Amino acid sequence: MKVYIVDAAADMIEVMTLMLDADGHRVASSVDSATAIPQIVEFKPDILLTDLVMAELDGLELCHELRENTGRRAMSIAFVSAKTDEFWREHASNAGAVGYISKPLETNTFVETAEAFAAQ
Repeated sequence: MKVYIVDAAADMIEVMTLMLDADGHRVASSVDSATAIPQIVEFKPDILLTDLVMAELDGLELCHELRENTGRRAMSIAFVSAKTDEFWREHASNAGAVGYISKPLETNTFVETAEAFAAQ
């Protein structure tokens, strides 16, 4: 599975990458959501894992931009965020996300959950 991760926190990217790499998945990433769009389009991931709260372009805007303006409508997108209340989950779903993974990550189920979301 090809996974692209966007998160402003480099340490979170590192943790997710280590877990996904260990299961044999190809991972690319960026800490800058605004410049990640062309990289995502070129990489053609099976799933995008993105944080919700980021500086220049938040995860909802990133999701909208990818769905509407890049031809990546079929790509699975899941949010990985510490914002866990239903308000944010509903906004993520309305933006076209297939799932929501809460931070802190459950290391025992993270990869399995990402794989399940990628299959949707």
